[in-house]
Formats: sequence, C-alpha cells, structure tokens
Amino acid sequence: MEIKIATNIDTDIFYASINFLKESSWRLTAEYDEKLFDKGIDFDFYRFEKDAEIILLAWNNWFEGEIKATTEILDEIAEQFNFTLEYGIPEYLHDQNLINAMKGLIKIKKGTNRFRV
Repeated sequence: MEIKIATNIDTDIFYASINFLKESSWRLTAEYDEKLFDKGIDFDFYRFEKDAEIILLAWNNWFEGEIKATTEILDEIAEQFNFTLEYGIPEYLHDQNLINAMKGLIKIKKGTNRFRV
C-alpha cells in the first residue's frame, strides 16, 4: 500500500473528512489541542488509527488541508466527497517528526503511542 499526501483540500471537505472518519470506526488518537486559541482558525491537526493504518490530517488557513494516508483511503475520501485529489508540496505532513516537534501543542489521546506518525 502506497502512502501519499493529498494537498490543497478545501476546508469544508477537510472537516467533513474528519467527521466521516469518526463515523467510519477510525479512532482519533491525537489532535491539535482544542484549548489553543488558533485551533481551526490558523492551524489544525488530527491523527486517526484503525488496525495498523494511520491517517494524518493537517490544515492551515493559507494552504487549506493535507491528508497523509494510503492511496486506497485517499481514494475513498475523494469518492465520498466527490473531489479530485491533488498531490502538491505539503506544508506539514512531509515531516516524519511533526508530532514530536509540536510537543505541547498536540494532545495525545490516552492509551496511544505518543510518537507514532
């Protein structure tokens, strides 16, 4: 399974994708801390897990959303919301150390591996 990063995802589709994942048995294991004043205004981040798969989602108000997942999952999300995937240069999800680098800003859900991306 090839992992890719889809970029330039419209804000409405980005947040609809998060709700779709929650309703599709994916478990939210980390997110940008909701106590931060700029959550969803300037930046947002989510990590979902299901079985051995991980989906990372990042958003900012300049470049919109990015989703890092297998091509199968990306295709499923694109089909669900009827949009075409773009694979440009990601702002955030190319960084394998993103969660560790944002320590203190990312809220890890209990019972999950803190540094897993």
